[in-house]
Amino acid sequence: MAPSRPRATRVLALATVAVCGVGLGGGAARAADPTTMTPIGGGYTVETLQGFGRAAANGATGPTVDIVVVPSSYGDAPADRAENLVLAQQRTNEVDAACDAVVTAPFTGCTAVLAPLLNRADADDPANSAMITDQTDGFFILGGDQGLAMSILADSPAETRMAAAFARGAAVGGTSAGAAVESKTMINGYVGALGPAEGLRQGSSIIWWGDDADRERGLSFASQRAIFDQHFYQRGRFGRLLSTLATSDAHFGGVSKVGVGVDYATGVHNTADTTITQTFGASSAAVLDLESLSSPIAWVGPNKVLSTRNVVTHLLPPDSAGSPTAYDLTTRTVTRAGAAVAAPTPAAAAGPAVPGATGKVYLGGDVVGGGSSTVVSQVVADAKAAVTGGAQARIVMLAASSKDKKAINAYSGALKSAGWSGKVDVVEQGKNSKVVTNGAAGVVLIGETPAAVVTALADPAFAGLVRSAVLTTPVVLADRHLTAALGTWFSTKADPTATNYEEESVENFRAGDGAWQRGLGLVTGSLVPSLTADYRWGKLYDLGALEPGQVVWGLGEDTAVRVTPGAAATVVGDGSVVGLDPRGAQFWTGPNSAIGAINVLLNTFGAGEAVRVG
Repeated sequence: MAPSRPRATRVLALATVAVCGVGLGGGAARAADPTTMTPIGGGYTVETLQGFGRAAANGATGPTVDIVVVPSSYGDAPADRAENLVLAQQRTNEVDAACDAVVTAPFTGCTAVLAPLLNRADADDPANSAMITDQTDGFFILGGDQGLAMSILADSPAETRMAAAFARGAAVGGTSAGAAVESKTMINGYVGALGPAEGLRQGSSIIWWGDDADRERGLSFASQRAIFDQHFYQRGRFGRLLSTLATSDAHFGGVSKVGVGVDYATGVHNTADTTITQTFGASSAAVLDLESLSSPIAWVGPNKVLSTRNVVTHLLPPDSAGSPTAYDLTTRTVTRAGAAVAAPTPAAAAGPAVPGATGKVYLGGDVVGGGSSTVVSQVVADAKAAVTGGAQARIVMLAASSKDKKAINAYSGALKSAGWSGKVDVVEQGKNSKVVTNGAAGVVLIGETPAAVVTALADPAFAGLVRSAVLTTPVVLADRHLTAALGTWFSTKADPTATNYEEESVENFRAGDGAWQRGLGLVTGSLVPSLTADYRWGKLYDLGALEPGQVVWGLGEDTAVRVTPGAAATVVGDGSVVGLDPRGAQFWTGPNSAIGAINVLLNTFGAGEAVRVG
């Protein structure tokens, strides 16, 4: 029942952000400076362009900071050429102005020029890249389509000039697609119509490996150690990067790349392809590492989703005063405030449990709103089996609100489509009803909005009915927000809509954004439903910071955790379950309110797997 939304939007909204300063050099020989990349996750905010300007100025020879802007990701259609050149010049002017605002003496300012590299013929003509010289201090690659950009630039005279300038110390920066091309192994989008909801599936992403003779790669001088992903929180790409890293493990002989996800209006510095540091902008960067704890890799279930354990993750917001954070790409270690942070030690923890329950409890992530009937069919099968044990051929739906008519009809229809021919009764919070759950074969808990669930749980009669049903009914299906309310904490923040879900997915990574409220505590740990389609990855980390002694469980769409008395919890359905383990982690809040975290462990599970960590 998650909101419907487009999966491939290219709309970029401006944001107001804060920036972390980078020291400027003046007059030093470029050859003495380490190479610098500044991938930016998306947008052209003043603060992120200033962050690139600082990087270009660091070690520039002067008297001006000379920048070349590359528009190759824009589009190569002849009919669009004039318009694209006008747009690219506007971006060039913005880069110039942002750089001018931050450089100081001995520089007199910045000079940004546009290289007219919009198609392959442009890139093959040396005249179009002649402005990239020994004096170039930086070049900035505009956003758009990274695959198109590399089909234009790869093995061209333009790329050769860029590589030579980079080797001499010119900084490379880029936004969105311009960030993607800064990794030699490059993600070039999703396969077909797949998107974030399918990101954890095997083969869901197009990967240009960059280790053969073809042109399907990032820039020749791009990072050899990291895979950069852009719009990372904004477009729910945790799953995509995780599955890409797992695939890279097999491709590169058992040593996967480091994943670096950079959010919209945010950038990081990659110095000498060894150190990720100095995040700047509105949000944070995420680092994902499958090697440090030898994360196993398998693809399970009907959709071959990633199954792995103990992926080491870090969230790096802009530095707070006196507490710089750096990630070493070579050793895969973190330093904070100048001190090395020891690698985490995994500890065992069981999956979600329902102490005291006598029947099976299905904890659903959104099992009716998608295209799969797997979970509901299993619930119906269990309910039918319970009837033979003396229960009535009756399922009761407990709805958190009388306004949930559409959802009530959807769940009722799903039960019937799955083969339930018995009676279906409905109890709506706030309405008098003579319906009882005693003797029913099953109960379905429906909570479509956080606000409705908050109101329902404040009603002692309804809360008591939920408690009794969960603990005594042979089969219970909880879904969406009533699933979350069964745990330790649940979010009271309204669901994202079809118009604000990208902004909300970024906000999820700000401390306390979930507006958390205590749940019923019937399930051990906390639960985040609709994880992948609604881009709720940030809520996992927010909960980890709130309750660092408990594992947090993220439930994908068309998927549930089945909790059976005396047995391990297992995954049912077509999607994924994610376990975030914060028990050995450090958390803090960045100066822009973004969550900072070191050594948070991620675990992913697919259909049929027992859910446990450690």
